[in-house]
Amino acid sequence: MKTSKILVVLAAVTMSVSTSMVVNAEEIADQASKSDIGFTAPTEGALTLLNVADFDFGSNPISANDEVYKSKTETATTVQDIRGTEAGWTVQVAQNGQFKADKKELTSAQITLKTPTISEKSTGSATAKTEVVLNTDGSSETILDAEAGLGNGVTIESFGKDAAVLSVPGETVKVAKQYETTLTWTLLDQPANS
Repeated sequence: MKTSKILVVLAAVTMSVSTSMVVNAEEIADQASKSDIGFTAPTEGALTLLNVADFDFGSNPISANDEVYKSKTETATTVQDIRGTEAGWTVQVAQNGQFKADKKELTSAQITLKTPTISEKSTGSATAKTEVVLNTDGSSETILDAEAGLGNGVTIESFGKDAAVLSVPGETVKVAKQYETTLTWTLLDQPANS
């Protein structure tokens, strides 16, 4: 019994001494140090189109009526901006002539990029233009615009199914073949309104 009482007293004294040592510790000196890191723009691929959208309007029965054909697959245009300047950028798209099957032309057919969106997977930010009508004369239309301070990182413009449509008049003569055209996507190193 006496032994256990002595141990309790010793433990209490030890805790008291330890506590007083911590409480009585004084700050002798402090000094500041510095950590830093620098970044430089890469020599290649600092501002680039990683991929551009293709539009597939499917295979459809010939019709004598005005028809609107919707894109059948999901597709995307992706911009990478790792310049480190926050200068912004613009993407334009141009249709290089009318749809053709050999020498047969799909006269008066018109592509409209209706409802592109910015993917949630994007690390950059930009404005996706909607209801963009493409001309067959090769003139460019702005489809994506990142203002100064935006667009840094990777920006993905998504075109879901039905996001692009092709309007074809009923009076347009059609042959039972596959028609094709090409689109040119151009990335400019400044915002559209600069």
